[in-house]
Formats: sequence, structure tokens, C-alpha cells
Amino acid sequence: MTAKRKILIVEDDKMLCTIFEMFIKHLGHEIIGISQTGTEAINLCSLQRPDVILMDIHLDGTINGIDAAKNIHHTYDIPVIYITGDIEEETIRSAIYKNTYGFLMKPVYQDTLGVAIQFAMAKHEYDKIDKGN
Repeated sequence: MTAKRKILIVEDDKMLCTIFEMFIKHLGHEIIGISQTGTEAINLCSLQRPDVILMDIHLDGTINGIDAAKNIHHTYDIPVIYITGDIEEETIRSAIYKNTYGFLMKPVYQDTLGVAIQFAMAKHEYDKIDKGN
């Protein structure tokens, strides 16, 4: 069993949010918030400080998931796992960034989500050691 992690879900599809919630709870993690916009995700990070974020790339509002993730990285250094149905090369290329710790294609399965969370947390810890934090 892996350590219990605080997860923020950033997804504008309510049905997918429900599925991700179910998966996360079944995996033994805690959901600290659900956001449908990039702006709301940034605000939730300041209040809740999640361990990892599940971030849809295409969100409602003025800030997409990639820009929200970059803002969150600069301010809070929280690892992000992108979840998307968009396989366009340009989208994938723009999602590659310092705090990108995973990229899952929809549909997402519980087992792959669990592995992605575990991998993201381990990689983030190693990165902090390399930085001397």
C-alpha cells in the first residue's frame, strides 16, 4: 500500500470527476478539492496544498490546464499528471514542462491512475533531493 496522498482534481466534465473521485478513494487517497477551471485550481492550491494534481488540459475559463500547471509550479511546486483525450502533437509538446509528472489518455483506468500517482510522487521526491530541498 502506498502512502495516502492529497489529490486535487481539475476537470470540467462532472461525470469524469465522479469516476476519478471513486478511483482515488478506492486507491486510498484523499480528495482535497475538485476544480473546473484553471483559475479555481490555482486558488485551491493556495488553500489546500495538494500532493499531486490531476489536470485536464482543456478547461472552461480563460486559463487552460497547461498554463494553470505552469503557474502552480512557479508558486507551489506541486507535481501535475495531465489527463486528456487530446493526442495532438502540439498539445503533448506544450504539456512537457518541469512539473509534468505524467500524461494519461482518456479513458483512464484505476490501475494506471494509481501507478501514475505513485510514480509522480516518487519522481517529485527525487527531484527535490536533486535540488537540495
